[in-house]
Amino acid sequence: MTANPSDVLASLTEAVATPLANLEVPSATTHLPAAPVADAGPPEGAAGPAEPRYDAEAAADIQGNVVPGFNKDHQEFLFLRFGDPDGVREWLRWLHPRLASMGEVLQFRDEFRSERLRQGTRDPGMSSTWTALALSHPGIGALLGQAEADAFGEHSFRQGLAARSTYLGDPSDPARPGHRDSWVVGGPGEEADALVIVAADRDADLRTAVDDTVAEATARGLTVQFSQRGDTLPEPLQGHEHFGFKDGVSQPGVRGALAGSGLELTPRFLAADDSRSALFAKPGQPLVWPGQFLLGEPRQDPQDPLRPAAGAATFPAWARRGSYLVCRRLDQDVLGFWEFVASCADELGTSPVAFASMLVGRWPTGAPLMRSPDHDDPTLAGDEFANNHFLFDDDTRRSRLAPIPGYGGDDHRLAAADVFGRLCPHAAHIRKVNPRDSATDFGAPADTLMRLMLRRGIPYGTPIAGVAAPTPEQAAEPRGLLFAAYMSSIEDQFEFVSRRWANATTMPNLGGHDPIIGQRDAAGDRARSFTVPTPDGGTVDLTVPRDFVVPSGGGYFFAPPISAVGGVLAADR
Repeated sequence: MTANPSDVLASLTEAVATPLANLEVPSATTHLPAAPVADAGPPEGAAGPAEPRYDAEAAADIQGNVVPGFNKDHQEFLFLRFGDPDGVREWLRWLHPRLASMGEVLQFRDEFRSERLRQGTRDPGMSSTWTALALSHPGIGALLGQAEADAFGEHSFRQGLAARSTYLGDPSDPARPGHRDSWVVGGPGEEADALVIVAADRDADLRTAVDDTVAEATARGLTVQFSQRGDTLPEPLQGHEHFGFKDGVSQPGVRGALAGSGLELTPRFLAADDSRSALFAKPGQPLVWPGQFLLGEPRQDPQDPLRPAAGAATFPAWARRGSYLVCRRLDQDVLGFWEFVASCADELGTSPVAFASMLVGRWPTGAPLMRSPDHDDPTLAGDEFANNHFLFDDDTRRSRLAPIPGYGGDDHRLAAADVFGRLCPHAAHIRKVNPRDSATDFGAPADTLMRLMLRRGIPYGTPIAGVAAPTPEQAAEPRGLLFAAYMSSIEDQFEFVSRRWANATTMPNLGGHDPIIGQRDAAGDRARSFTVPTPDGGTVDLTVPRDFVVPSGGGYFFAPPISAVGGVLAADR
């Protein structure tokens, strides 16, 4: 008999109920601050390649949600439409000094770690409120003129998300949920001119900052087109998305440091004598040249990950060190997802949680199948030096770490080569969007590094996972993910990963569509297929009959350098 999806949802509470705070594995953020690094950077061939050093001016210019990211529990996404350009410029002059910079966020992050280490607690009681700004192509045109807006080389940015929707695999039939005509924000002719993201540790602080931002905007003729609140889900789902799985475990590291202090954009944990210390910030976290996220900065070389390539050049001069921002409001059909999972698990003779984990590539706690294929492992999930340390096609070797106070080392089972997708299916979400060492369209691992994005999303809506008997009203409430990601090329990063990998059956490997986020629209047929291994050593092909993740809004934006907000965009014309 097929499992009741409501019972499956209730079982997720137990599956993720061990809070990471109670694990005996300290968080990676309890390390001692690294020693200062020379401004010139290490010489080539020594500890690693010479990386960018950002002086105080640059650190104050790059928006802090791009690097290193806000990572706040409470956020509000404000989609705005412009009115009179002079009023918009006046509002930008008000907003300009309130934008959080890379230097400000890095300094807070470092002080937060130091306080955690000093107090021996996960929450040292520090708080802050930060704001980020991004503009759409029409928004830039309204302020600076069409020619200046068209100077951005990204065709996708100039077209906008609504125009690219069906290209991304969104429904082409206007009658289907997810078609751009039914979006709550950003549909055809309804694109936002600006997106403001306000983030805070405390709910009251967020509300105050949002109210002030809205009041100042509306007083100057701007309109709040749509506003979406996002919050980290409460325990036991803290850090998870609405299907019940830990989110955000895998993020790339950004090469570079602040000049003078040597404060790294991404903290380094590998010992200097580890052969991979120039490639990874911590086990499983690859170091990526900042030009993959910031316009004009050194990018990844397609052949050598240690050698920088020239930065992007097709953008206005004032936009250097800005970043493209893709924002997608993605509704999640939690009951529908678990109903499908329960049905397939019953046919295959496995548990719904185990089958769902095969679709994701991780267990609900975040423990990877590559290192724990038979059962969930909360201790592995809570070990930030182990939970992302694995390859797909090759055996994984242990890394040597620099001394970390209180950390006893990674003694978990190592990941073995899984070329044929027996442990983690080729269609699993984490394998489709980040193939790591697997061969891809243009080679690996360099090609994979060129596709990575800085993800800054957050869930919205009331969680239903863990509710034993949700009412129809509870099930119908909107919930999902505010997907937000920064990058230097929408076409080569977000759109490439979406179209060439998640939506494809043969790339980056054979195995079918990504069953979580993959999309397909063939003359209105949206069924997707994927292959999973069976206990007898064979495989079975399954079909996803409908979408469990449905787009409901968003836009393509550009997050300008902070100096350009006050000095260019807000300047009188």
